[in-house]
Amino acid sequence: MMSVLWRRTPALLPARFGTSARDVEDLRAMVRARERVIRRRLRAVRHRAQMTIRLVTPQSDPPPAIERSSGTSYLRSRQREQAVPAFTPLRAAVRRWIREERVEKRPGVASIYHLVPRGSVERYRSALVRAAQEAGVRMIASGPFPPYAFADAW
Repeated sequence: MMSVLWRRTPALLPARFGTSARDVEDLRAMVRARERVIRRRLRAVRHRAQMTIRLVTPQSDPPPAIERSSGTSYLRSRQREQAVPAFTPLRAAVRRWIREERVEKRPGVASIYHLVPRGSVERYRSALVRAAQEAGVRMIASGPFPPYAFADAW
């Protein structure tokens, strides 16, 4: 159902799994409380699709304990934790279509989510596959999907 609605509308945000409202008034109150964020996210996903790339990554040691440091140091360490070096040449090949990127790393797998213009999905996919072959990177690309990874408004 979500995919059908997404194809028919310029912008759609899925609600967080398990979100429920007692009645219409409860739903209105939920939307009102998050209206600014919802509007901003709707603008971001308008006419865009989510593409998902999965890469097998080396199993690594757990990240070191967080030390007291500056906010900048903390953010840099988080950025390093989310880095996926094998994806760097692939990102370069598709950068022109990426509007937003989210990265999730779990032991042994990295998931990279891209928000791309709906009309560019095939060009994005072709460039991504070509870059992966040239770089010798094994990956699985799927999509287009509604922007599940970019629906943080709810």
